Amino acid sequence: MKKIALLIAFAAIATTSLCQVDTTSVSYVAYWSIGDSYDFRVHKTSMQWSGDSLIKNDISEYIANFEVVDSTSTSYTVVWTFSNELANTWDIPDEMLEELSKYSLTEVVYTTTELGEFTSIENWKELGEMMRSMFSDIFRVLTKDSGEEYDKLMQTARPIIDMYSSKEGVEQIVFPELMLFHFPFGAMIPVADTISYEDLLPNLLGGVPIRADAKLWFEEVDFEEERSVLVQESKLNTDDTMDLLRSLFDRMGLKDASLTEALETAVYEINTSARYEYYYYPGVPINIESKKNMTLDVAGERARRDETITIELL
Repeated sequence: MKKIALLIAFAAIATTSLCQVDTTSVSYVAYWSIGDSYDFRVHKTSMQWSGDSLIKNDISEYIANFEVVDSTSTSYTVVWTFSNELANTWDIPDEMLEELSKYSLTEVVYTTTELGEFTSIENWKELGEMMRSMFSDIFRVLTKDSGEEYDKLMQTARPIIDMYSSKEGVEQIVFPELMLFHFPFGAMIPVADTISYEDLLPNLLGGVPIRADAKLWFEEVDFEEERSVLVQESKLNTDDTMDLLRSLFDRMGLKDASLTEALETAVYEINTSARYEYYYYPGVPINIESKKNMTLDVAGERARRDETITIELL
């Protein structure tokens, strides 16, 4: 997104009259002050199918507080505090939920540019260690303290645990709502045009980024209320997604010859869409709706996963 910000700005400036109020573009800039605080409801769903059978339907919701705790000429520092419902998305016996209650509250400290562009989670190491510990406790519960089964599960899942506990994983996988929250900040976007571009997404296994064909357009702009509705759609490059899948399987030790052969003709597609409703002044989201659809066809078997995230200003 940020790689196209300058291009979008030039396109908008070229059509802007210097003697009139600009209604040809919308600039997403954070006009925040220390102490600014907003509450949001974050709702997540994850549905998974094997063939035509629904095999997983997870729903979680939490209330988060967004508070600006520091402001300089080049940055903001924000604290995002919320109750963590991750443990409840697993099939955890009721008697074990109390033991996992230590993961019930999370505080994320992160920084942005002076425009509100996300830069970094400052306490990612602490959060990454929390994710490692949570995975360990959950696997121990699921394997009923069977040492051999637990060790085997941990070994197989280690690449995934490493992804979740890395800096990029904490930012992109554990807290995707923050990426959505700050997506448009720092950009000036023309109102009348649809912007098509190639996006580059982080490769959480390392290596080259994942390419995606993306486009942006406005569904609605109200200049009097300083409110806008921005829509984004993207389709990840299928070659890049398959390379990522093969790399993940290799690191998990899944090198069965039949699987390797099946992956040669497999298709892995990831499509996303998001609708961003904002008060672009002072830079506060009203409602964000994100949808991700993942489909894997391999050896005649079809699996599908749909994920949604909704962020609602309270």
